[in-house]
Amino acid sequence: MQPDILLFMSDQHAPQFMGGGEMAVDTPNLDVLRREGTSFTQGYTACPLCVPARMAMLSGMRPSRTGIFTNMDALPDTLPTFLHQLVAAGYETVLVGRMHFIGVDQRHGFTRRVAPDFTNSGWTRPPWLEEDFGVHTQTMGYKWCTHVVGGGQSPVLCYDEMVVRSAEEYLSQSHEKPQCIVVGTYGPHFPYVAPPELFYKYLKTARLPATFGVEEAFMNPVLRSLQEPDARPEVVLACQAAYKGLIEHMDGLVGRVRTAFDAFAEKRDNARLFGYLSDHGDTVGEHGLFGKKTFFEKSVKIPLIFAGDGVTAGREWAEPVSILDVGPTLCAWTGVAPPERADGQSLKTILRGGQGEPDRVVLSESADRAPGGGWVYGCMARRGKYKFVTYHGYENQDMLFNVAVDLLEEYNLAEELPEVCESFRNILRERTDPAAAEALQAVHARRSKLMAECEKAEGYDDRERFRDYPDAAKEPPEVCVTSLSSPPGGNQSSVYYGLPKLPEEEQA
Repeated sequence: MQPDILLFMSDQHAPQFMGGGEMAVDTPNLDVLRREGTSFTQGYTACPLCVPARMAMLSGMRPSRTGIFTNMDALPDTLPTFLHQLVAAGYETVLVGRMHFIGVDQRHGFTRRVAPDFTNSGWTRPPWLEEDFGVHTQTMGYKWCTHVVGGGQSPVLCYDEMVVRSAEEYLSQSHEKPQCIVVGTYGPHFPYVAPPELFYKYLKTARLPATFGVEEAFMNPVLRSLQEPDARPEVVLACQAAYKGLIEHMDGLVGRVRTAFDAFAEKRDNARLFGYLSDHGDTVGEHGLFGKKTFFEKSVKIPLIFAGDGVTAGREWAEPVSILDVGPTLCAWTGVAPPERADGQSLKTILRGGQGEPDRVVLSESADRAPGGGWVYGCMARRGKYKFVTYHGYENQDMLFNVAVDLLEEYNLAEELPEVCESFRNILRERTDPAAAEALQAVHARRSKLMAECEKAEGYDDRERFRDYPDAAKEPPEVCVTSLSSPPGGNQSSVYYGLPKLPEEEQA
């Protein structure tokens, strides 16, 4: 039988926040996975935003080719994904939880869905969303993410527990076909609310990012529009503590799923491949930014780890790779042809102990609202130790960082190393067309607007979303640093309560 495959895909996990990483977090299960497998320490998303990143992973195609640049875009149901390739080869492809599909097609090659998604599948928010998420409703988006912060219960923690229990139950059953299972959680995506004990744990060591509150000349108008200039330093510390706590909590979920998957494969006496990745990262206050949508390292990098039968143990591959490589890798691992015209490449040779493409250039793309209207195409190119970032129309603020030594991206080398910038520009002239990408996104935006109007007129299809949340998950966190006034909706305001005393301080 062909090997069983399980991908655990979290949401918004910056790989710097792991055991041994720049922002140390206790992640014992991911640490074991790295020791027992091969980890790609320079993994990048194809777009630092949920839907575009995930659809790029499934299709193997860059956003500028699919036109999917925002969370309001749907992958065409006639565009093959690597899952279709596996199904044709005899696999059962199973989605447990989140993938953030938009539109009528909620499968795109998955033959079975075991647990629903966290977000709605349409172009507008159902009016009853506030009934499900309570005070956390607005905090799923980056502009409100700092307004409910602390330690306690949340819809995310409830949802992820449901997903993992569903995965454990599915893996406890017998299945005839070889399995390709994707387990998708919403954590550690904000709201920045972690289990109280983990929030307290990381609040002790929280430190303000060196770039928080610093005026940086290379921040163009697009980037400045994404900043949170009024965020309190104390709230930033709390966000960091909660984010780290969410990652440690998520690590425990990874361990549970891997244990269940190993038992499943052993019972079948079958080869296995376990992978862990995320769709993008989270800047958590660096450069005054939170969440994703930028090409700074903590936003655009992803964890990517594989372990299993035939995978080289204890190997770290330090050359750039892409989320686009996931599909071609799984297809090659199972002896299946990848989707046609895929931009990614197989990492199988590296997983087996061989070498990859030397001096590879990896791209990531975006399309953001222009300050004066319209769209701005942005692109990141990573090769070797350098990362080049450019936004169409703002080329006078191009960025070049030596990310091998400048981990916080404080020093823009664009003026010092013009020849390096020009070499990147030549690459992008060959591979990208900013004006065409902006025009394509404008078309998609008009279509999305029309779909939203139809949805409002005809009703919402909310059948694919989990809704069974306890009341405690809808209320301000037990350990509350800041929260929104209730009821949700209307003219909400943020209420700041201050950093809590640590338990040992209260006992003193």
